[in-house]
Amino acid sequence: MKKEKKIKINYDKYIKKHYVPPTSNLKTWIRFSLMKSFINHVNLIFVGQKRMRTLNSKYLKKDKSTNVLTFSYNDGGYYGDIILCPEVINREAKKYGFSPNFRWAHMIVHSMLHLQGYNHITKKERLFMEKTEVKLLTVSYTHLRAHETRGKLVCRLRLEKK
Repeated sequence: MKKEKKIKINYDKYIKKHYVPPTSNLKTWIRFSLMKSFINHVNLIFVGQKRMRTLNSKYLKKDKSTNVLTFSYNDGGYYGDIILCPEVINREAKKYGFSPNFRWAHMIVHSMLHLQGYNHITKKERLFMEKTEVKLLTVSYTHLRAHETRGKLVCRLRLEKK
């Protein structure tokens, strides 16, 4: 049996009315996404659209709300903050035809890859990151109870990135 990697996960929720998956799902998706064992602590922070827009503007110079922002730190231990906007994530699930849990899993996997040094600035990086996301999400299907096929997943991931 595979030994489970130890990781501390904190949750800070600043919103109440939008769907957020159960913590057990979030933990499962985080663990599925751990490809490198140096991450030992993740903070999940749930914010509204206004706060997300402020953060996106401040750190990425984009004056709009977004689904997720990821910040990594290394000061004695390797950890990171994943800031999620449930309203945007749930809206995107409907827009792209995903179940809400599948879209949430995608956002967690995507963020965890960023914390592990993956990026999507160049086309080569983007394609490699997409391939890794598809692989991790395919493995986690049994936990998601999703019915998307691998082919549909690749197409939808590419459509959403445009």
